[in-house]
Amino acid sequence: MNVLLAVKMYIGKMLQEVNGIKSILMDKETIGIVSMAFAQSEILQKEVYLFEQIEKINLGPAMKHMKCIVFLRPTKENVELLCNELKSPRYGIYYICQ
Repeated sequence: MNVLLAVKMYIGKMLQEVNGIKSILMDKETIGIVSMAFAQSEILQKEVYLFEQIEKINLGPAMKHMKCIVFLRPTKENVELLCNELKSPRYGIYYICQ
């Protein structure tokens, strides 16, 4: 089994199921996984225009017109950071992937 191909298919399906302009919210480990599987130009073709790291989240303006795909490891720290984000949501819709 080609692990890289499996990862690419999983992430591709995750991005394909969400239509329209979107952001992807990741942790430091999942950023490495995504960047190993896709070039940035490939991600842009899937209408992902913003990449954010949950540990360094920018508390900028709300972007209610965008959808956010959440791709995090289920650690205690990530769950707490995600809960804080969802208490004061900046995106219109969140898709939490496992």
